[in-house]
Amino acid sequence: MARIASARPLQDSSGTPTAPGVEALSNGAVFQRIWELYAAGRGPEILEHLDPAIEWHPALHDPARYDGHDGVRRWAATRRRAWKSVTILLEEVSEVDGCVVASGRVAAHDHDGTDVVDSAVACAAEIRDGLVVRAAAFVERDDALSWVSGRPARP
Repeated sequence: MARIASARPLQDSSGTPTAPGVEALSNGAVFQRIWELYAAGRGPEILEHLDPAIEWHPALHDPARYDGHDGVRRWAATRRRAWKSVTILLEEVSEVDGCVVASGRVAAHDHDGTDVVDSAVACAAEIRDGLVVRAAAFVERDDALSWVSGRPARP
C-alpha cells in the first residue's frame, strides 16, 4: 500500500490561517485515510471525507454519475450486491493539480466465488478543504491524468 504523508496549515478561502498551530491533512493524506477506511470495511465513515455534493463516476461496476452522499451509498449498495469481495492493490499514488491519482489492479468475485473482474484500475479524486468534491475511476492511469487536466472548473 502506498503511504503519503504531509500537512499544510488550515486556511480560509483567502489563504489566512484559521487556527495557528493546527495542521490540516494534505490531499494525499485525505486519500490515504479514505483508503484505510475502505480497506477496513468502514464504508459509512468514508462519507465524512466526501463533500455532500460529491460527483462520483465509477468505471468497472455500474458506471454512471452518482451525486452526493446518497448517490455514493446507492452505488456502494449495488456493488455489494454484485460482488462478494473486492481486492485493490495500489501501485502508484501521486498528487497532480489539486487531485490525487492512484493506480493499480482490482480483482472482484461474485457471491459464488467466480472471478468477475481482474483489471488495471486508476482513480482521480479532486479534494478541496479536506473533502473529495469529485472523483472518477478508469481502467488506465493515462485516462485518470487526462481527466485531471481536462476537468471543468467547479464554483
